[in-house]
Amino acid sequence: MDNLTKAQRSFNMSRIKSRDTKLEQQFVQFLENQNITFLKHPKIYGLPDFQIDNLLIFLDSDFWHGWRFNKWKNRLPPKYWVKKIESNIKRDKKKFRILRQKGYKVLRIWEHQLKQQEKVLLKMKSMK
Repeated sequence: MDNLTKAQRSFNMSRIKSRDTKLEQQFVQFLENQNITFLKHPKIYGLPDFQIDNLLIFLDSDFWHGWRFNKWKNRLPPKYWVKKIESNIKRDKKKFRILRQKGYKVLRIWEHQLKQQEKVLLKMKSMK
């Protein structure tokens, strides 16, 4: 069970930013260092974090978007967190499928992958 009241949890959740996060700031620095022209938060279905030509990039937190979720979901209280993260995973799959059907290339970069900048760059180049 959650050891916070509903009001406390709501307050904590309201403080979690969805834009201009540390992940995004790191990625902007990375793109600028590579002299890559990008659009931040384009107004496209699914709200991608970045757009480079026809490539849409989503920077996803390992926790909130469920990287290797099956390996650690048993450690979470199932009533809220498991359901929440499973719904995030389901929504992400649907969003990516729709964007690909619209002709976009979709690249998800996980939080832990940002530490491996060379791999991220190769991944981006292979998508273009």
